[in-house]
Order: sequence, then C-alpha cells, then structure tokens
Amino acid sequence: MYKKNNEKLEIFIPIEIKPREFVSQLLLSGELAKNNIRVYLGSKKAIDKLVENKKNNSGIYLYKGGGSTVNKFKNLSKKVSSIAVLDQEISPAFRDYKQIKNRFVQGSLKFVSRLYYVGPEAKNTAVEVLKDINPEIIKDLGWPRIDLWEPSLHHIWKNEILKIKTKFPKPFLFFCSDFGCNTKDLVRIRSNWIQNKGAKKSYKDIKWHKDFYQKNYLRFSKFINFLKELNKDPDVPEIIIRPHPSEDHSEWERKIKNLKNINLIYEGDVSPWLLASEGLLHRGCTTAIEAAFSRKKIGFLSSFSSDHDNVSALISTKIEDDLTLKAWINDDNNYPINNKENLNLLKKHTTFNSVRAVTRISKDISTLSKDKATPSHIYEDKLKSRNFFKVKKEIFKKFSNLFKNKSYSSNFIKKNKMQDGIKISDCKTYLSLMYPDQNFNLENPNTDLIKIEIHNN
Repeated sequence: MYKKNNEKLEIFIPIEIKPREFVSQLLLSGELAKNNIRVYLGSKKAIDKLVENKKNNSGIYLYKGGGSTVNKFKNLSKKVSSIAVLDQEISPAFRDYKQIKNRFVQGSLKFVSRLYYVGPEAKNTAVEVLKDINPEIIKDLGWPRIDLWEPSLHHIWKNEILKIKTKFPKPFLFFCSDFGCNTKDLVRIRSNWIQNKGAKKSYKDIKWHKDFYQKNYLRFSKFINFLKELNKDPDVPEIIIRPHPSEDHSEWERKIKNLKNINLIYEGDVSPWLLASEGLLHRGCTTAIEAAFSRKKIGFLSSFSSDHDNVSALISTKIEDDLTLKAWINDDNNYPINNKENLNLLKKHTTFNSVRAVTRISKDISTLSKDKATPSHIYEDKLKSRNFFKVKKEIFKKFSNLFKNKSYSSNFIKKNKMQDGIKISDCKTYLSLMYPDQNFNLENPNTDLIKIEIHNN
C-alpha cells in the first residue's frame, strides 16, 4: 500500500500514434518526473481506462488534440483537475492553420485549461478562429518532437541507425508518404467521415476535403508510375518508402512488389531512418521540417503535391522529374537550415531556442493543478462492480457491432498507429539516453501503460 507521503501531482499522457508521439512524449515525461511529478504514459485505451477507474478526481490530462466529442471532454473533466491539449496534428507543415477551428466540437473547449501549439503562426491563428476560449490560455511553447530533431539528441538513435545501415548497406533516399488515400475505399471512407463526424463543417470545407482526398489518390497512382521509371535508372539510389499510418500498406506492397530498387518499411520511429538516409523526398509533410532541424538534404516532389506554399515545400529543393532529382542527389551542400531565409521562416512556424520545449511545457503545465494523489493505478476495476443493466448494454453494443458494415481500414490503421505497443524496456532505454544522470522509477501496471517518476529521498 502506498503511503500518504508519496502523494504527487499526476499527469496522464495518452499516445494515439506511437511512431509520431511516443519518444517525444517520453522526453516530456522525463522532464515532468524531474520536477517531482508522477507521469502515466500509455496508449489512449490504457490511459482512459486508468482515468475512468482511479479513485481520485485530481491530476492533469494532456490530450493530443481535438477531434473528440463534447462528452469525452466533459467526462474527463469529472476525473481530473485540468485538461491541457498539445496538438500533434497542427504541424509547421499544416496547409491551412485556419482549419484549427474544425479541431474541436462546439462546447468542448470550455473544459480545456491550456492549448499548446508548435509555433507563433499556429497560436495566432488559434486566437483568431477559436471564439469560445480565453486567448490567454493559448500558448506557443513548441513541440517536444522538435527537441528530438536537434543534433544534441541524435545519439538516442545510434543503435537503430546501425541496424538500419546493416540491413541497407548502400546509400538510400527516404520518402515519407502522406497521400493518406491510396485506395478508392479510403477516399470513400474519409469523405464520409468528414461529412458526418467531428466538428460541424461548412459545405465549402466538406467539398474541399473530398476533392483533396480524390486528388491525393490520383497523385498516388501517378507517383507509382514515377517510381517505376526511377527503378530502371542505375544513377538513382535505392529508395525506402515509409507509408503513412492511415494508408493501406498492403496496397503499397502490391504496387511496388516488382520494383527491386524500391523498399517499403514501416518500423519504429521515423527519425533513425531519416538520419541513416542520404536525404528526404516528400510532398510537403512534417518530416521535411524534421529533416531541416536534423541537417539533412530535402527534396520536394512538386509534381505530386498541391502544397507548394507551405513551409516544407519552401525550404526544400524543388524536384520535378528524374533530371532534377539526380542533380539534387549530387549536390552535397544543400542544407536548408544553413539558409538565413529558411531559418527565419522556421522561426515563424516553430518555437525553438536554447530552452527546450519540454522545459517550457513542464514549467507551465505544472501550474494548472496543485492537487496531489497517491499512485492512481491502484484501483478496483469497475468491470467487477458494474450493475446488470450496464453489463447488458455493453453486451448488446458488442453484439450489434458484429453486424455493422465496418470500415476495412479500421484494423490496419489501429495496428499501424500503435505498432508493438508501449513497452517498459523501450522507456528505460530511451530515458537512460535522454537523461543519463537521472534515476527514474518505472512500473508497468497494465498493458501499454507505464508509470514514470523519481522517488524522493
């Protein structure tokens, strides 16, 4: 049994997409733990189960963004002292920051105590378009992900980079896909979702998204033909493609299975693959921003994108065909962050300086609650005490789901998002590399759930 002197402020951090969020949120967790905060890091399912069942109503829930229901925020507010949002999807490469208005269902923001954005442009737009929230609680403190992109933390990927270069000993180019819709079924599914789910949208917004999905599917088909041509060219190095978590990976495999110089890989974090590569090819995605901070070459495939004016495109070398691709490959002095104009552009869209984002966020978020508690994972699972009518309702819901026409995408997207889950061994390894002078106490109280803290002497 835990003693009362082990009471601490607690923060609950759910992970939606492991390769996007896990390591950076672990960096933040370590910083929070250094400040005598107990952190629970885990999958959304594991964190939400913990919050629902815990005995106390204290702590801070750090949500990954909008896109949920009012009831989600309302129910959370009954179980924690504060809700903060660190939006993982409003990136520096975002095509239109004004879409922030669609991130939150009407009525949900009244339950939010803090909104964190990656940089000044996103923050200023949020202040402009979010009418039902106090502008003072909207902050641009940066992203923990950007902390990881700086060379000072590249050493944490040393073992992964070595494994990659052993598996792929020849120089390779890295393409990060963000087509999203690489099958007709995904076009249909996304179009239905944008029309019927989430925040209420205008006819213009719905039409824009539907057109965007369809055009991306057509660009994907066109890109496959481009890959076939590159595959024949001996002057083009091997290309490793990392599909987006929301794409149908089996469709990628089917399309490139006969292309010997093209490989499809979806393993671990993006960062070690980028660092092991000779340079990044992209269509306007966030990984281009990472490549800039990581001092890597960046090539923008302009013929396969509509985002010609976003930050990712503007800081990259424009590649229109195989000739401009080969010229870019042979240019050894093309590092965007060394360009003053590019650096100033990055500073408009990202908050970064000598103080890490995790330090700024940790200092700010700890002011949102003073309530302390003994470890929240010590509870009686409510499954054991649910009444007959609640159990009957859940059984009926599960039974009815068997007959619903479920999206073919649900299973592979879920697998792609969480990969092999949240492991205590990974947490120990990365934390020891990020904070070599700290002795963290870690527990694994449930599947995909890790408790991180530093015990008081």
